[in-house]
Amino acid sequence: MPRKWDARKFDATYRDLICQSAFAVHFGPPGYYSRYRSRYKTLIKRFCSLAPATPVDVLDIGGGQLALLCKHLWGDDACVADINFGRPLFDYLRSQGVQAMQWDLCQVEQPFTESFDFIFFSEVIEHLPLPGHIVLERLRRALKPGGILICSTPNFYRLRNVVYVALGRRIYDYWRMPEGSGLSHVIEYSRDHLQWQFEKAGFKDCHIELCQMHHSSTNPVFRLALWIGYPVFLIPRCRGSLLAIAHAP
Repeated sequence: MPRKWDARKFDATYRDLICQSAFAVHFGPPGYYSRYRSRYKTLIKRFCSLAPATPVDVLDIGGGQLALLCKHLWGDDACVADINFGRPLFDYLRSQGVQAMQWDLCQVEQPFTESFDFIFFSEVIEHLPLPGHIVLERLRRALKPGGILICSTPNFYRLRNVVYVALGRRIYDYWRMPEGSGLSHVIEYSRDHLQWQFEKAGFKDCHIELCQMHHSSTNPVFRLALWIGYPVFLIPRCRGSLLAIAHAP
């Protein structure tokens, strides 16, 4: 039996646990979580459509917002792994019944093996200064057999990048080392390129959608450009995000 999606419950939970909590104070610029609510809703709704009615083991690579939502919406056993937690955020996650630990995906250590039914990997792969398939293989090993990885990342051909190229602006951050030094985007993937990364990492099945999650830019000029250029999003190739659903063997 699939899980029931309750939009009102999501909205209330997101407001109370994310927008009006330690996340809003200690993690992210002012207004970040209000602007990006649509992304989190898209990911959680997709998870709801894939997960069984009974609680599952969930790992969230990143800040922990998705793990916290799974814990409070459905009672899942949730864990968060990130390269570096600030103490306030670490304490807040623990107080909400969510496990938190450090895991640097750029290092060879593998703290989990066949441990999770689902892994969220949202808006992370584009920040990592190494080939995507290396990181994806480490995540695949952390999934139970048949487990599912839900990955979102910017689309290389999104409108923002087209505008940057037209203006002669740099698209990516510099590829700085050592790993974990607070990189911005060092690489972005097209759908075909990301598909290849998943296949190289050993996933048996991967479906990648081109989607527009409708979050708003902090830059008013780009908000205006997105509004003017909205018809471009009718062309799938130019949409802002890639959403991948991949299954471990």
